Amino acid sequence: MIDNAIFLAGSYAAMAAGLSVTVAKVSPTIGPRLRHLFSGAAPLAAVLATRLTAADSVTLQGMDLFAAGGLVVLGVATSSVVGKFVPTAAAKDRRLSAR
Repeated sequence: MIDNAIFLAGSYAAMAAGLSVTVAKVSPTIGPRLRHLFSGAAPLAAVLATRLTAADSVTLQGMDLFAAGGLVVLGVATSSVVGKFVPTAAAKDRRLSAR
């Protein structure tokens, strides 16, 4: 996929951590499982987009799909670890007042 695997894994983990913190603070009604799944899988779109912009026609091989699955697992694990340290904003604090 991308030549430097360590750079790819590090940037993917950073994207997953950033999304996890953002979702925890902005949308408290999303539960932790859905937050971790979203934060772990959403950066895959950016990774595959860079792969697809390289040429007019791209074929994803088996190892590309295997690596993508590993990145999703890394993202979910990173989001879970970040979730231990960053508390979710209380849902009642985010509600609009009646006025």
